[in-house]
Amino acid sequence: MAQTKQKNFILMPASTLAATDEISPSATHFLTDLAQHQPRIGVRGTVTRSVRVATQMKRPVLDLRVIDSIHENGAKLVSMSADQLSQLRFSQPGLRVIPEVFYKKSLFMPMVKKGSTGTRSSLKTKSTRTTTEKTMTIKFVSEVNDQPLKGIIVVAFTDYKNRVGADGKTNASGVVKLKLRGTKIQRLYAFVEHTHWPLLKRNVAITTRNKTYKLPPIDLKYKDGLRHFYADKTQPDFNSIKVGVIDTGSGPHSCLNIRGGANTVHGEHRDDYHDNGDMHGTHVAGIIGSKGELNGVAPGVPIYSYRVFPKNDTASNFAIMKAIDRAVADGCDLINLSLGMDGSYSDEGLMSAIKDAFSKGTICFAATGNEERDPVNFPAAYSLAVAVSAMGRKYTYPKGTEPVGSEARPYGKDKKNYIADFSNVGEQVDLTAPGVGVISTIPGNLFGIMSGTSMACPAATGMAARLLAAEKKILAMPRNQKRSEAIMQFLSKNLATLGFGATFEGNGMLK
Repeated sequence: MAQTKQKNFILMPASTLAATDEISPSATHFLTDLAQHQPRIGVRGTVTRSVRVATQMKRPVLDLRVIDSIHENGAKLVSMSADQLSQLRFSQPGLRVIPEVFYKKSLFMPMVKKGSTGTRSSLKTKSTRTTTEKTMTIKFVSEVNDQPLKGIIVVAFTDYKNRVGADGKTNASGVVKLKLRGTKIQRLYAFVEHTHWPLLKRNVAITTRNKTYKLPPIDLKYKDGLRHFYADKTQPDFNSIKVGVIDTGSGPHSCLNIRGGANTVHGEHRDDYHDNGDMHGTHVAGIIGSKGELNGVAPGVPIYSYRVFPKNDTASNFAIMKAIDRAVADGCDLINLSLGMDGSYSDEGLMSAIKDAFSKGTICFAATGNEERDPVNFPAAYSLAVAVSAMGRKYTYPKGTEPVGSEARPYGKDKKNYIADFSNVGEQVDLTAPGVGVISTIPGNLFGIMSGTSMACPAATGMAARLLAAEKKILAMPRNQKRSEAIMQFLSKNLATLGFGATFEGNGMLK
């Protein structure tokens, strides 16, 4: 008889991440018993163990594979079959059984849809159906010295709305070759990791003649949207506050004050909490607290880095839950979550982790997502998270660079301000913040440009840290729900509306 397919689930108490006196002794004993079989975690990864657990029903014992644990008497990540799941629901009614799901970074980087790279079946217009495929050669160099730029992600859309086109990376000579159909590229993006601004060209003729584009360098004195709204001021002593960044890992970077953290990715070493190479978490951390060559919103604030993303992959809800729990235990006052999934999904596990954090005096900020006015992503859509949309300001980036493409209605009372075209919006939005063309830190003591609600979220988190750092009375409160409520009430007195409307900006921008 064929074995039933195993899937990963999270087992946890009915109301919190860890067992309390309110849950049944049976559930507490069950979780504690599983803890005796939790994995050993070492430098080379995690060793999972199977455990046979007796049930109270007249059925065979459960053969669960324990993958990870948050607390001895709390949430466990396990692998089991559908049959075992059915048995468990009845044998342990005091437990919740939640599927493991995965979250993506809230970074704006439009990509070609798989299977739509310019084939006849994927193109939408009559004119493109009749054209033959051409190989277009494009070279990218620095505006400073004409040196070729290697490793640039180039995306050419012949149909931007439907994400039809081709993409590739430049080689050591700064060259990429793209196979395209049609007569023109509606949008040509060049996303560069650091040192230069990303490029956007519109309505580029598709030709077999070689083209060359020059990318402008980043000037750290340039006033981008973040520095326009959150200019350097006399700063309070930030040692009274801690900020947790749950992301791809942060740093190392000479401009960041990384005080600690943890890696909660299954199979990775717990102390390896620096950036996994995706650079997203370091950029996010720099927006919050970079100090030195480039200042963030709360320069020098202590940052705790929690890596939940494996390299070039999505993040498990269990890893995020574990990171939130650890951030609370480390005494973080604010947590930044520049991640999300489709807002129609509601994740009980992550809701419990955010609720637990709130009940212990810690506020979670979350990005609304970048699906171009789609509903707010989860966990930003959860009522106990602070949902942050992305806005931008015209002329805070060089002409012809990627941020120009994000300009869209609605405009604010100041017509230079706008809600980014990629930003998700809805009634769950609490705040807006600058998230278009933001200069921040990149591993290796470098600096780069990124856009997205991923950037807006830490802008709001950083401003909350800047404001709260001087509120010693609130920060000295016992770490419970009253403290969280006091923080939110204080922040509500430091808001300014920009004229976009509540659906787009919620209560406005922290000031």
